[in-house]
Amino acid sequence: MANKEQRRVMLWAHPRTLSTVFEMALASRSNTKVFHELYVIAYHFGAEKVFPEDRIPTIPGFLFQNVKDTLEAEYSSHDTIICKDMAFCLDGKFDRLPDGYVHTFIIRDPRRTISSMCKTYAAGETPLELLPPAGGIKAVYDLHKFVTTELKQDSIVIDAYDLACHPESIIQKYCKVTGIPFEASYLNWKPGNIDHFHDVWKNTILYDANFSIAANSSCFKPLSDRDQFDISHLPHEARIVIDKAMPYYNELFEKKILP
Repeated sequence: MANKEQRRVMLWAHPRTLSTVFEMALASRSNTKVFHELYVIAYHFGAEKVFPEDRIPTIPGFLFQNVKDTLEAEYSSHDTIICKDMAFCLDGKFDRLPDGYVHTFIIRDPRRTISSMCKTYAAGETPLELLPPAGGIKAVYDLHKFVTTELKQDSIVIDAYDLACHPESIIQKYCKVTGIPFEASYLNWKPGNIDHFHDVWKNTILYDANFSIAANSSCFKPLSDRDQFDISHLPHEARIVIDKAMPYYNELFEKKILP
């Protein structure tokens, strides 16, 4: 387990929240050990995977308990341990959470995230049956509630729009509340730093579809105006998901770190 001087932080997200870009920034610090979506691997590829399919090979050593053990292991050569993961991959089982971590959250307007998810698939195909409830933000909301009410941790929420448009202010405040040392490299970093990715994420198809743009980023780029949305082109089913997601987002939005 972590010593008193070592900082351990979980960054929980829902898909398409710029979480991997933020991860790339935080991974730029040499004395920080970063884990990338270990719970996602267990959820999709481990022996306990939620969608067991013969065509998806099972990866040994990725039971949820294995992930928990990995995160709780000793890493004495690093003063900071960070894991970025998807809240929905806990599948509501909070006993899977690692001990010794400060839990933090990144959110983004579902009108943006659902639109982005739709674009990643072939034209006319919206894989809504594969999406977690409310596009994943309900799981973030539920986990945030557990962390603040049961674990009695402070609420630490950042919004992707604020992070992209005001990175220095948001990251400095994030570092202050988590105890992570702030470094200038969090604002400009070397692209392609994926040494900490598990090999499954380096698979060409998975990497290109999910991480290539974020992994090759080198800085934050401002997003378009927060209020400029056009979801009329989305399938009706996608707009239903957005409607279900917005109340969870709006409540978390009120708790976010301000620039």
